[in-house]
Amino acid sequence: MVKKQCGGNVAMKRLYSIKELVKEIGATEWFWRSQIWDRKLPFIQVGRKMLIDANDVESFIAEHKMMA
Repeated sequence: MVKKQCGGNVAMKRLYSIKELVKEIGATEWFWRSQIWDRKLPFIQVGRKMLIDANDVESFIAEHKMMA
């Protein structure tokens, strides 16, 4: 993934911690943890840290989008 900025292209971050998801997207840490525990959001385990792929977050958002 590449994000365009004024000076050129900057690579976007691929993996996010739960705390980073809270800052970037919103909701609470417990919301994101519950989605992982309920197997609704895939994650990568590195030691004790759970990392979430940006592509999986985009898919999660698309699957849960509601139309009025």
